[in-house]
Amino acid sequence: MSLNELGNIGEIVGSIGVFISLLYLAIQIKKNTETERMRTYQSVVADFGALNGTMSSTPELSYLYVTALENFGELDPDERARISQLFFATFHYFENMFYQHRKGYLEDDVWRGWKRLMLTYYSRPGFRSWWLLRRDVYSDSFVTFLETSRIDKVIPSYHDVTSMTTSQ
Repeated sequence: MSLNELGNIGEIVGSIGVFISLLYLAIQIKKNTETERMRTYQSVVADFGALNGTMSSTPELSYLYVTALENFGELDPDERARISQLFFATFHYFENMFYQHRKGYLEDDVWRGWKRLMLTYYSRPGFRSWWLLRRDVYSDSFVTFLETSRIDKVIPSYHDVTSMTTSQ
């Protein structure tokens, strides 16, 4: 076997090694992306769950929130201040979800449900009154998204849910 033939065999073996390394790297990147998606989803659910836990553990706060979604202006100044903080937090969580979806960390089917909930909140008249006062504290892309998006499937608002009788 000549030196040339040994060199050719070495090149082939080297090429196979590079190919295997690239394949391994691609698998690791895919696993890492899936792990990050899972972490993002868990974080979204935990953050929103904590907010809901706060509201649900205080019945008067829950009622106030539902009322504010329908008519923010009906509230007294102290109530508007409390609800303003909750609206602010709610929509910053939604803004994070929007951002995570745009970056590919929230998959379309997961995003779809959150988007429906977000647009349902956004569509409520009381929330819209508040939004006009506070929209400038959110990113331009999120504001544009909210103000131009249309919901693909109507879901009952919290007012509708809390107004239902047990026979419905």
